[in-house]
Amino acid sequence: MRDLLSAWGELRPQAASDWQGEIPLPAIVADFYAQAGPTGLSLSAGGNPVDIPLLKNLWARQACYRWHGNTGQRLPGWQDHWLVVATEGSNPFMLDTVSGQVYFSLAGGKPDFQLFAPDLLTAFAAIACVANTMRELDEQAFDDTYELTATARAQVTLALDQLLAGSADAHQMLAAWRWYC
Repeated sequence: MRDLLSAWGELRPQAASDWQGEIPLPAIVADFYAQAGPTGLSLSAGGNPVDIPLLKNLWARQACYRWHGNTGQRLPGWQDHWLVVATEGSNPFMLDTVSGQVYFSLAGGKPDFQLFAPDLLTAFAAIACVANTMRELDEQAFDDTYELTATARAQVTLALDQLLAGSADAHQMLAAWRWYC
């Protein structure tokens, strides 16, 4: 995991004591920050960057999802076992702390979460894989009108398929993410 994320910024283990949340820190999240240690990464995967905050800032990132950003009022429909672990712009990647699965939804209105990955590590590895492939493709990923080329889409899908090695479906993940759909 560290190899996939290292191109995007500093990685430094973060202790569970950095957690500022009002709920217990899920063990999988604590393990991810202790081992991968993202220190506020911003991964450019095409479109808006995917931001993975410092552990100490993760609870604050629940604003506008779990509670209203201005009033602090709890938002209806948000489940206690949901935790936003990353965002693409304002679009959340949400960990269901009961099932361990990661979902993605476009922001605005009622959340329409689509299953993105079977677990947190697969989700972050997949996001980093897409970002790393897009970085390698650089300007060749897009045509003259800044549309993603078919060749770039195929290379991203192939790299993601190789990373997942049958543990998840690359096409399903990219569709759930609405990545250049």
